[in-house]
Amino acid sequence: MVLLKLVNLLFSLLVLMPQPPADDLVTTIEQQRGGRHWIDQPTAAPKSPAESAACFEIEPGYRIELVAAEPLVFDPVAIDFDATGRMFVAEYGDYPVGPKDPASPALSQIVLLQDTDNDGRMDQRFVFARHLKFCHSVLAWGTGVLACTETSIVYLPDDNHDRAADRVETWFEGFTPAHPQMQIGCPRIGLDNRIWCTYGHGKVRCVRPGFESPDPVEIPRVDFCFDPYTMKFEAVTGAGQFGNTVDSYGRRFFSSNRNPSMTAMFTSEQLGRNAFAAVTSGHTDAGPAGEKTRVYPRVAMKSNWLSHAGTHTSACGVTAYRGGLAGPESDQSLFVCEPVGHLVTRSVVTTDGAGLTTLRARDTADFLTSTDTWFRPASLTTGPDGSLYLADMYRLWVEHPKFVPDDVAARMDWRAGEDRGRIWRITPEHSTASSFRSPRSTADYIALLSDANGWRRQLGQRLLLETKDPTAIPMLRNLLTGRNSDLHASFGRLHALWTLHGLGVLTSADLTAAASDPFTSIRRDVAQLAHLLQNPTERAQTLKQLLADPEPTVQFYALLALRNTDSDLLQAAAKTATSDDPWLQRAFLLSVPQAAPQVLQSLASPAGPSSQNQTVLAARQDYVRRLTLNSCVYADLTALRLIATTVKDPAATPVWFRTAIVVGLSEGLPRARSAELPKSLTELLQNPPAALLDDLQGIQQVLDTAALHAVDRKLSDVDRIAAMTLLPQLPPTQLQTAITSLLASGESSACQKAAVEMVRRTGRPDAAQQVMDAWPTLTPAARSAAVDLFLSRRDSLSLLLERMQSGIILPASLSIDQRLPLLQNPDKAIQETARKLFGGTVSADRRKVAEEYAAALQTEGDPQRGALVFERTCSKCHRIG
Repeated sequence: MVLLKLVNLLFSLLVLMPQPPADDLVTTIEQQRGGRHWIDQPTAAPKSPAESAACFEIEPGYRIELVAAEPLVFDPVAIDFDATGRMFVAEYGDYPVGPKDPASPALSQIVLLQDTDNDGRMDQRFVFARHLKFCHSVLAWGTGVLACTETSIVYLPDDNHDRAADRVETWFEGFTPAHPQMQIGCPRIGLDNRIWCTYGHGKVRCVRPGFESPDPVEIPRVDFCFDPYTMKFEAVTGAGQFGNTVDSYGRRFFSSNRNPSMTAMFTSEQLGRNAFAAVTSGHTDAGPAGEKTRVYPRVAMKSNWLSHAGTHTSACGVTAYRGGLAGPESDQSLFVCEPVGHLVTRSVVTTDGAGLTTLRARDTADFLTSTDTWFRPASLTTGPDGSLYLADMYRLWVEHPKFVPDDVAARMDWRAGEDRGRIWRITPEHSTASSFRSPRSTADYIALLSDANGWRRQLGQRLLLETKDPTAIPMLRNLLTGRNSDLHASFGRLHALWTLHGLGVLTSADLTAAASDPFTSIRRDVAQLAHLLQNPTERAQTLKQLLADPEPTVQFYALLALRNTDSDLLQAAAKTATSDDPWLQRAFLLSVPQAAPQVLQSLASPAGPSSQNQTVLAARQDYVRRLTLNSCVYADLTALRLIATTVKDPAATPVWFRTAIVVGLSEGLPRARSAELPKSLTELLQNPPAALLDDLQGIQQVLDTAALHAVDRKLSDVDRIAAMTLLPQLPPTQLQTAITSLLASGESSACQKAAVEMVRRTGRPDAAQQVMDAWPTLTPAARSAAVDLFLSRRDSLSLLLERMQSGIILPASLSIDQRLPLLQNPDKAIQETARKLFGGTVSADRRKVAEEYAAALQTEGDPQRGALVFERTCSKCHRIG
């Protein structure tokens, strides 16, 4: 009965939400967010560690056990281990708003936990450093730890070994926090021996004694990186929040609330090489993000937005497992905490061409879930024993008052749970955590580089750099030249490469030999270090070899290693850039765009790549357009003639290819740097250079047939949409005729939508009217695009309201996001008309029904019974596929 009421309520809301009461419409929309949909729900009491452990469900093949709990630890959010295996914990006592009395000392601190009787449970607690303002990150370093506070990075050494920091030594200051969940933090050591942090925004300067920088450096809202040995620092691409990790292969991942696994593909320097490459971001989502993510909590998610339920809304603490206890392949696992959902997800990292993809390990279940609503996983780390350690903040709420309405925030006990906290150990069921003995000699450090545990491998590399023992160099070089295919031995060679680099003794001979290593990650990193090859011939030969490498990730970094002066490598680069891999395409255009004509010639040849996949063809079309644009910008008359010949014979290339060439010419010629090139497509055709007189008929033919191809329903959507991009260059009468045909009944949804978007880009005064007249024949997707068009201009906005008032366009055609610009319009007349339109057709009876059934939302659901209700009541209309 409860679920039937819930179904009825949802159907009621389907009516209510599109057309809410006129007197409180914006508030009605806002009710979906800010916690108002759950603030009245009861909250359970906190549980003991044993009770909480009983609430867990973990992926088959793993086990979880308690390591520490209150009163030994409180508010744990980050864990790290030092070279002796001791556990340091960041206790985030300031979260979320600091002490009640602003004059009181900060509440966050670093504690040291120890297991003195070796029973696997911590039994001693030492407060290592107190009163660290909003400190949520810790990294074992030197004789103590590095910690990130609200505005600084500090070093806390313990030179006298009394389990307490001797002093607070600030290394960097001037960071500007956005809020306690987004500030400088999450320091992680990379393979390159630098320390990578998230969110380095601010006016930052180094103040470490002996390394002081004279002036602050403006860091935008991106990530931060520094060399702890030279203290050189810089902004780096990435948009991490609370979550940052480097996996065994040296790949960095970072997270934010709605983005559980992001990775950086380009540096800031690489992004700045070529503005016409149209590469605007250095990082990307490795897996689904936002509404495309899926999580499977076992209790209701109290997320800020009702629409976020069942998706990542508080993704944090992304961690690459490096312990090796579950076999070599376990080093591909990526874990992400979701504290709002009381769960941890596991994904598997795979290569996707030159890029990376994370795929859920289980389709419809998460790695670790709990029915204890105080369980708040914050981050994880691999320990010296190979286990995965989980910091459970164990709070009633993990949110900040600024993200919920004041009336909701006033009802929440923000510090509930500050007297609690748990740390859990996760291990594969049939494995045995390996004992750890602190290394004592250079030979020990070298041996660690090939250990099965990635935490130990990184420790060995760090200790070799700290001690700088010259006797390590021949041992490292001997390790690097080995060819054992065992994965751990391969990791050892990878660490040896970067250790030699960190010590400043990596030679050209080391690099050229490593370019043939069987381990892909080593060849990849040789490409990244190719700038160290001083001999031009040696460098060219090595990069040519890497450009022809069978692995796309190696080719990617080889392309990025190229310079615009590498004329002898352009042919090899062009051959690599004929790939459909978007990352190879982007790397090519960023590094050597002057070779674009050669790529176009290869793509146009009969031996070029072929495909019938519409998505692939659409991507190729855009690539050909960008290649042509860049050819115009960087090339000369000879290159332009080469481009023209690729479309000279209409039978030799498909419509989409020829159209993309012409579009690229229209965009690129006005940006041409060569004085001998025409400055527009019109100039090229009407006043062509003498050298091109016999080569332009193909370009003219593409323009002449654009309208015919755009409306030809026998062609593929890809060909037709490509032709549409040229329609704005046609005479007005011809353009209008083509648009009328494209918006007519029976057209494909994709073509209609593309036509509407093309009309919007033209900016023609009569554009909105023509689309409005075709409204009855538009598909839903085209109508949504049409509404966006109407909302983009004041004159069409008035026209939209008029048609809605006359009943031609129904208010339900507008999404909530499309309504808000009308409801909150500065023009009071528009605002009032919108309120009347969206609120005028809901009866009080329907609202009453919704209010009556609203209590059903407070009860527990039954998925099996719900499925029966859906099958009986909903499935006739609501289907997938």
